[in-house]
Amino acid sequence: MKRIIQSEIEILDAVAVIDLMPHVWSPWLVNTIHRSGARYTAIAHDATPHPGDLTGYASRWADRALLKADRVFTLSDATGRQLREMGRIDPDRITTLFHPDLTYSGSALRKWHPGIPLRLLFFGRILPYKGLPLFVEAAERLRRDGMPIEIGVFGDGDLRDCRERLDQLNAEIVNRWLTEGEVAGALAAYDVVVVSHVEASQSGVVAAAFGAGMPVVATPVGALPEQVDQGITGLIAEAADGSSLANAIKRFWNDPSLYRKMSDEIARASDRRSMDAFLTLAVHSALAC
Repeated sequence: MKRIIQSEIEILDAVAVIDLMPHVWSPWLVNTIHRSGARYTAIAHDATPHPGDLTGYASRWADRALLKADRVFTLSDATGRQLREMGRIDPDRITTLFHPDLTYSGSALRKWHPGIPLRLLFFGRILPYKGLPLFVEAAERLRRDGMPIEIGVFGDGDLRDCRERLDQLNAEIVNRWLTEGEVAGALAAYDVVVVSHVEASQSGVVAAAFGAGMPVVATPVGALPEQVDQGITGLIAEAADGSSLANAIKRFWNDPSLYRKMSDEIARASDRRSMDAFLTLAVHSALAC
């Protein structure tokens, strides 16, 4: 593999290599990249592993590449601050970009209004830090308060004691890995993505929601308040608990124009959050180091 990487750098006359997702092979390849005369830049998606996420063990090894990198990109200020506080990487080598939208299909025209149930989606791997119990509690509170909602939970992982509560809420449940087409279908079928994390860096789930033109309701943890512009592209709950999430979701009924305003703003600013804009900034930043 080292010979292949070196050959590609020489053929392309590359001056910089950007590692978008550091792999367990990355620490072994950095020296080869440097010997080929190219700079090495890597993206640090997280400063520390997420609780309960076993892939964190592999990430700890892969992140050794960050120590050798000429520049380290983060996708949020929160992750950048964490890396600086940890002191393992020279702060001058850390640059914050942004998390680009993830587009699984064309952005759908959002048509929700208070006359129909609000469809709430919990989407992604089901791990302890994702806070599924908070989402379920928020839905239960909304139902008790007479709010017309429909909910869906899509993703692989252990539902634990939430399964029975979700059944009582008549939730649509797809408890497995989804194809890209199924992800697109889920995003198109719901109105709001609820990101109920109890711990977070930035979130690919938020990026997928914005890619589909969907407003987000999120907890105030990690970089979620950076990623979700309060009252513009979504709502940030006052605290990471079910009651606060429910209160944030209720704002769509209290202000019927809010949903359309957010949907319109997400669509209007999509070019600024696009993958093309991200890659252009990443390349310019890597060449500037």
